[in-house]
Amino acid sequence: MRSFRTEFTIDPCPEKVGHSGSLLTIGSCFSEAIGEKLLQSKFDVLANPFGVIYNPISILELLECSLRETPLAEEHYLQSHARFYHFQAHSRLSGTSREDLQVLLEKAQQDTLRHLQASSHLFITFGTAFVFRHVPSNALVANCHKVPQKQFKKELLTLEQMRVAFDRFYKILRQVCPKVQLVFTVSPVRHIRDGISANQVSKSLLRLLCEQLARDYSNVFYFPAYEIMMDDLRDYRFYKDDLIHPNSMAEAYIWEKFQDCFFDRSTQNLVKEIEQIQRSLSHRPFEPLSQQHGVFLRKLAHQIQQLPQRLDFSSELAAITDQLNQIEY
Repeated sequence: MRSFRTEFTIDPCPEKVGHSGSLLTIGSCFSEAIGEKLLQSKFDVLANPFGVIYNPISILELLECSLRETPLAEEHYLQSHARFYHFQAHSRLSGTSREDLQVLLEKAQQDTLRHLQASSHLFITFGTAFVFRHVPSNALVANCHKVPQKQFKKELLTLEQMRVAFDRFYKILRQVCPKVQLVFTVSPVRHIRDGISANQVSKSLLRLLCEQLARDYSNVFYFPAYEIMMDDLRDYRFYKDDLIHPNSMAEAYIWEKFQDCFFDRSTQNLVKEIEQIQRSLSHRPFEPLSQQHGVFLRKLAHQIQQLPQRLDFSSELAAITDQLNQIEY
């Protein structure tokens, strides 16, 4: 039979992911997507604590500052439309005052450090090698926050710049979290604002960086999310309407490949059971106060209670109890 896709084998990660440890994801929107999948599967995961961050320098600097317990640069706070932002964080971290934002950023750093110290795996997704330099401060920024373009200069990071930033981060990581497994991915989302050709140059630099790091460090692993999207799923039926972002079908496929790579068989079976329960929890009954739905809810609660106790289903069980209390017997 003729094949209409280019499937390829992905080497399994030697360090498996389990529910007994903590995880941290940071980087582009792929980190967000994988983090959300892990959360739904009841892993202890902190996903993108600083919001979506695209370039390697900013990602590594945020991690390094968190590990060193160093506050983010004072000169990078800014005010726009009655809100305060920071050039090194996503706009979803904002405050009505500089002090409020500083509290949010300090908490994000503390959460990152605490989670890293307990994490078995750190997942980092690089989105682009293009960065913006804030001309007045001569500093690279993670987010321009709609500040006038004339205040920035666009640059393409060199392999050497990214490698120096990683080596500096890795040195402190080994001191604070010596056993953590590093996993790198390159975002499958194309940055077409850079231009198609320029985006390819950017992704090539990121891919080469990941290749060098996986070669030079024994606890660094590369997961080929970019290759899965570009080669295995190279059809627009796997994209959202913008023809840039993977759609739900593509995300589900990459999630399956992710499980094969990082989960052992028992964890995969447990995740399937959890996913079935999550589907049942999202079920919308035709008659929510019927006796029949009450039977369904009690059966669902029993299934949850049979799962390992380390999985936190407390909010779901509370919601089931509230629904059962509304049903008259």
